[in-house]
Amino acid sequence: MKTSTATERKKQRRSTRKTNSDVSRLVPQAAASAKVQTRTQRKTEQSELIRLNKFISLCGVASRRKADELIANGEVIVNGNVVRELGFKIHRFKDEVIVEGKRLQEPKRKLYILLNKPKDVITTNSDERQRKTVVDIVGLDERVYPVGRLDRNTTGALLLTNDGEFANKLMHPAHGIEKEYLATLDKKFLRADLPKLTGGLRLKDTGEKVSPCKAKILGDGSVVWIALSEGKNRQVHRMFWSLGYEVKKLERIRYAGLGIEGLRRGEWRYLSAAEVAHLCARLDKET
Repeated sequence: MKTSTATERKKQRRSTRKTNSDVSRLVPQAAASAKVQTRTQRKTEQSELIRLNKFISLCGVASRRKADELIANGEVIVNGNVVRELGFKIHRFKDEVIVEGKRLQEPKRKLYILLNKPKDVITTNSDERQRKTVVDIVGLDERVYPVGRLDRNTTGALLLTNDGEFANKLMHPAHGIEKEYLATLDKKFLRADLPKLTGGLRLKDTGEKVSPCKAKILGDGSVVWIALSEGKNRQVHRMFWSLGYEVKKLERIRYAGLGIEGLRRGEWRYLSAAEVAHLCARLDKET
């Protein structure tokens, strides 16, 4: 019995030493693993930090420059506190950002829509006079914003999206996004006026000089195709008026190379992945 007991004690001591040895080997491994996890967590946290103006832009509220103005004017609240510091960073998923009384959230999925805008529709998200808007026509649960604008009575190609960065790049003058129109005039357009129209004329109402453009006289002469890379307020109307013509009807047939072929008035479609990729590549290249 004594021999048996002594043997069992020896086995127990060996087992204990082995266990301690295994533990001693595992402790550095566990510590190393914990360090790796900590570094990974820190990297993840860092990647989720974002400048406040960029976050506002991603949410489709304003361009980064306009967002900086909102911040400087004290119109942005983060976690209950007004933030005026330019360059301030937030956690894109944890921090609460409020602009104009609304909490901002990045869209869960990015939407890119081409609408053939009808007449008598307002290019905005809402209208105080309860007139129909382009957002009403699209009728999605997700919030989307028009890229730029078309006048109430101007018809044709209009992009809508919830990708704020994408929209702001498209609208930035530096990218020179081309917009093509068909302008129906009150009388025939004289061929002698074509070089004046395309050469970069001065607007009669303000004296402001516009950039050169492309144009062609179509049909009987009362319709002119015109392509601009600028986007001044009512620019097409003002350009023709400066030469003595009145635009009776204006249709935008193409925006950034995207045409409305196959879309009736009031109809819309999602951009294809290839169309979005092409536009993004172009915008990134020109940035």
